[in-house]
Amino acid sequence: MKKAGIAMLAILSLTTALVVGCGQSGSSATSVTTKATATGTTNAIKTTAAAKTTSETTKAAAATQASGNTTGNWKASTVTLYVPTKAGNQADLYIRFITPVLEKQTGKKFVVVNQTDGNGVVAYENIRTGKKDGSSLLYFLNSMIVQTHTGVYDKNVSENFTPIAIDTASGGMWLVVKNDSKFQSVKDIIDAVKANPGKVTYGMTSGQALHLLGGMMNKDIGAELSLVDAGGNAERLISLLGGNVDFTFVSTGAAKQYVEKKEIRVLGCVTGTGEKDPLYPDIESVTKLGMPSVKYGFDTMLLGPSGMDASLVKEINAAFQKAMVDPEVVKQFAAMENTMTPLDVEASSKYVKDKDSEIAAIAKTLNFQ
Repeated sequence: MKKAGIAMLAILSLTTALVVGCGQSGSSATSVTTKATATGTTNAIKTTAAAKTTSETTKAAAATQASGNTTGNWKASTVTLYVPTKAGNQADLYIRFITPVLEKQTGKKFVVVNQTDGNGVVAYENIRTGKKDGSSLLYFLNSMIVQTHTGVYDKNVSENFTPIAIDTASGGMWLVVKNDSKFQSVKDIIDAVKANPGKVTYGMTSGQALHLLGGMMNKDIGAELSLVDAGGNAERLISLLGGNVDFTFVSTGAAKQYVEKKEIRVLGCVTGTGEKDPLYPDIESVTKLGMPSVKYGFDTMLLGPSGMDASLVKEINAAFQKAMVDPEVVKQFAAMENTMTPLDVEASSKYVKDKDSEIAAIAKTLNFQ
């Protein structure tokens, strides 16, 4: 990690944990969880949201295909997709929903490689310095952009990579605690952090989006969390259940089974808009519960090295985004408590530039730069 990242980690490690929550009291948190997982209500919400999103994404993909080049610029018979996270974590699960459909559509073979060395930097560099023919691509969450502003990676995404296909998520993550936790609401966590700075532990992933959220929470609460690097989704859940951290954020899909087993409780959510997740309208966002700075959408990015041929990029975008609206893929994302909206090449490029500026501004206020 670069000096700036190390300095910030040193500062943040002194801070006390603050939990973002969307629940009210213990009973209301339980009620919220029950409502969110109740078969009738939840299925109705999911069906409506999925139908709406399918319609929107189909239109977006059709527009993308219409603008794409279909003369066969994408020559590679085998495409390696580097995913800088462990198998079973969010981005890895997502791409494995998509590749079988891509193979049917294109006749190509897609190989997923989980390369986590250097907090993902090795995977990033493999693509940045790789061939520009679409034979090797990078698939990851937009937390990669966060890493460029927290000292983990020193290459600007928009200048060193070609944004090929961005998909924005409607959902977000849940702020969760163990079922027997003393924290019954977000307010409980905030009060505890203020009373005992540095004592409340927050499980995050160093140098990535959840790390940035920790800084946002410190700022909003006016007291510091104890930031604990607990790895990806699966690892954070293990750390939470083992009592190593007091709270964390976890994707809804990963958390749901533990909620149903009453091993964890949901206190709130975080989304890119700061509003509720449309699939779970009974769970308030942490943005509305005393943490106005805490908002983040976990969108996905398909990237190639800079300087790729424009026609090739359009062709890959068209194929990828067509796969994203395939009924089976939409169903798989719905099962993960998420729906995705695909962007065409122009919108994908704009997204990366805008997100880079937004995160740079936040990182600066948190002294990452």
